[in-house]
Amino acid sequence: MTRVALYARYSDEKQRSASIEDQFRISREQA
Repeated sequence: MTRVALYARYSDEKQRSASIEDQFRISREQA
């Protein structure tokens, strides 16, 4: 099995914190 690491971030306080969860969800779907 191949192992991967996910790194999600947001660079601005104006961005929704939910965007981090969205980044992880999208990354898991792609993996």
